Amino acid sequence: TVTLAMMTTVCIVAGYAAVATTTHMRPPTVVVTFNIERVTADLTEKADAEARLRELVTKIEDESRRRVDAIKKLQEGLEAAAEADQSMIMEQLEQVTLEAMSYKRFADMRIDNERSLMFRDLYQKIQSSVTDIAVDNGYDLVLISDDDRDIHVNPNSSTPQEFQVREQIGLQRMVYVNAQIDITEQIVTHMNLEWEKRTDK
Repeated sequence: TVTLAMMTTVCIVAGYAAVATTTHMRPPTVVVTFNIERVTADLTEKADAEARLRELVTKIEDESRRRVDAIKKLQEGLEAAAEADQSMIMEQLEQVTLEAMSYKRFADMRIDNERSLMFRDLYQKIQSSVTDIAVDNGYDLVLISDDDRDIHVNPNSSTPQEFQVREQIGLQRMVYVNAQIDITEQIVTHMNLEWEKRTDK
């Protein structure tokens, strides 16, 4: 029994020693951070995507104005029409109004969908670029920093202000980040160069 206990002790000590040696031999973990809001804001690709989206919004607004003008004309025609024609004009007015409301809902959904696709695509490209940069530079861990994020309260919200503050504090990931390990500009430069290569083709 004593011999078995001694052998077990020796094995445990040897195991701890091996782990300690392996840990000691491993180089320090290289950790860097980046601000995803600043990256997204400074991307040329995002500016181009926003410009295309503004073109879509302008077309939708023009079409909406055209439909509103058609409704106004029918309303004016209804006021000036003879009593025998009013029933037909009212039917047209109701139809055009329903079509305008339907178009507005469709347009809002399309714009929202386009914006969601834009931000999802940008995030996936940021992810891919961060991976490439990390592999090329030997970074072991890349974190999204939020140390400069302020705690905001919306007084008009139905949510109690205390809960708003506590929720934001609970979502905070970092309190302090040394600027020397921030690679935000490196990511922006890398992604903008990649975008220029793709758009030049």
